[in-house]
Amino acid sequence: MKLFSSIVCAAALSLLGIAWAAPIPEPQESAQGFKSFDLPEEQKGSFELSFDAMPMADRIDCFTGISASTPTMAADVAAIVRFNDAGKIDVRNGGVFAADQALGYSANQTYRVRMAIDMAKKTYSVFVTPAGQPEVALARNYAFRSGQGSVRSLGKLVLAGYKGPNGFAGAHRVSGISLKAVAP
Repeated sequence: MKLFSSIVCAAALSLLGIAWAAPIPEPQESAQGFKSFDLPEEQKGSFELSFDAMPMADRIDCFTGISASTPTMAADVAAIVRFNDAGKIDVRNGGVFAADQALGYSANQTYRVRMAIDMAKKTYSVFVTPAGQPEVALARNYAFRSGQGSVRSLGKLVLAGYKGPNGFAGAHRVSGISLKAVAP
């Protein structure tokens, strides 16, 4: 009965365009490799995915992204926000990682991430709010990852971590996940 109530409540909130927290056990931490979680429903229009992300160490190589299906490699993920091993937050733009402005990160600090995704244009913008600071427009109208331009919907939240030359440098934690439909 509780699950049914959650589904009905989620559907009602979704119709009203109100943020709705995804049914993902929180918090979640990345690990070496991929973890993926179903969104409440596949997203086919314009929407915002927001979450709190905390790097658990400095100079890690971990990302949060969104994909059409369960990924087996990074190339399967359409939109990505990454804590890179140079100590910066960056975003995938087609075939490269980039950022419209440099934004460093520190271990154990929380960053509110807002991804505004436009399925029709296969683009997304990313805004990051460091704790106690104003929101930073990190990426505007970046293209989905190369090879993901034909996806028709996105239905998985993805957390991933990579091993560098000195091994797995650390994970990141994601919580406070919300999803809402927006006008394109």
